[in-house]
Amino acid sequence: MTDWLILVGCLVIALTAMAVDGIGRANAEDARLEAFVAEDRRSAFVEPDTVERLGPVELGCLSGSGSRSAKQGAVARLVADGVLHRLPPDGPGPQRWVARGRLPEDADEFERELWTAAAPGRAHSVGRRGHYLWALPDPVGLARAAEARLISEGYARQPGELLPSGGQRHRGRWSTAAAALAVPAVTVLLLDHAWIRAVLALLIGAFTLGAASNSSDSILPRRLPARTANGELLLHLARERFADLNPATRPASKAYDPRTVRMAVALFGATVLERIDDGILADWHKPTADPDGPGE
Repeated sequence: MTDWLILVGCLVIALTAMAVDGIGRANAEDARLEAFVAEDRRSAFVEPDTVERLGPVELGCLSGSGSRSAKQGAVARLVADGVLHRLPPDGPGPQRWVARGRLPEDADEFERELWTAAAPGRAHSVGRRGHYLWALPDPVGLARAAEARLISEGYARQPGELLPSGGQRHRGRWSTAAAALAVPAVTVLLLDHAWIRAVLALLIGAFTLGAASNSSDSILPRRLPARTANGELLLHLARERFADLNPATRPASKAYDPRTVRMAVALFGATVLERIDDGILADWHKPTADPDGPGE
């Protein structure tokens, strides 16, 4: 019975020691990540003309909304310009939108693609009018190109990029001590002719010693923020530069200029859409049930 108590004691001590060392390694890695980010922020620098040079697609990707922001901004621009209209909810095309009027001359390629896709002649089938917003084209390629540009210019990082190795191995002190305690335990079990339990205790000690030597960089990798310090500074400067577009501080009676709508959505999110037309957000997501109902 005593032999089993010794073996169980070795196992409990080993597991406890490894858990304590794991917490210590995690704290060390968190501190290293904080130090890396702090140093990155200290050296952050953005050229004065960068905010104007980058467009709403790039700034929307930098804020974390990606292709969704690009599409919402383009739709809001077309609605604000009066060339994309929501059909009456009690008509033949509930939740549907249709392009009417003349497209602005300064519309970009994606805005033209949306406007063309929402034109009346593009209806999906005979007898249906308009188009669902969620069925209109997504600017996936546009967003990917913007993300690649941000990464190449040092404003964003590759997805899942890990904290660089510090070149330092964090040896587990408690695991080392637990491994050392296995030596007298093995000796006692051998003297008591408990061969199998002695071997098990030896294996526990060897495993604990191996765990003490593992590098925290391989056990607990830390992911770097998606934005670099330069990217954070750029986003901050952009929001300061276009602070008048922030719906949180902009008077409700002050309409948005259609030319600035995309930048407003990129920097301040979907809340801007409610100022343009609250039907945009209401119709944005594809419903779980068929909106056309059975038989169509």
